[in-house]
Amino acid sequence: MPAAHAPARGGSVRAPWFVAMALMVLIIWGNSLVPGMESGGLSLSVVSTIRGALDALGIPSAWVTNFLVRKAAHFTEYAVLGILAARAFDLRRGAPSARIALACAVLVLVPSIDEAIQLFVAGRSGQVTDVLLDCCGAATGACLTALVSSLHRP
Repeated sequence: MPAAHAPARGGSVRAPWFVAMALMVLIIWGNSLVPGMESGGLSLSVVSTIRGALDALGIPSAWVTNFLVRKAAHFTEYAVLGILAARAFDLRRGAPSARIALACAVLVLVPSIDEAIQLFVAGRSGQVTDVLLDCCGAATGACLTALVSSLHRP
């Protein structure tokens, strides 16, 4: 088995993927520390860019809203976290239930802490619905990764 795919000692965590997962957590939490006005401005610039690209292609763009961009960003960043967690904890078919439980705990705690952080940042608020959306993104990323891994390995 190549070193890139070998589980870490003890078989529970793959170190390079764990480091990537930890960095993603820091990025997510760092985004939550951005004050509301600045975060909102960034979202609006993304909306403007997407609308401009769609308009240039002759595609209607009014449906691209700040709300949609913000929620898509939540889902996407947590889908990436789910992918990294699935790789870090090696969540292939037959993975021990303790390892699956640990990955699930991480993928619920990180968004919960993320929303709690926002309670202390000017212009931000923690939302239970965002925790649910984040968990759905994480589950999607982890499940897709496990599915793809099971299709490519005996």
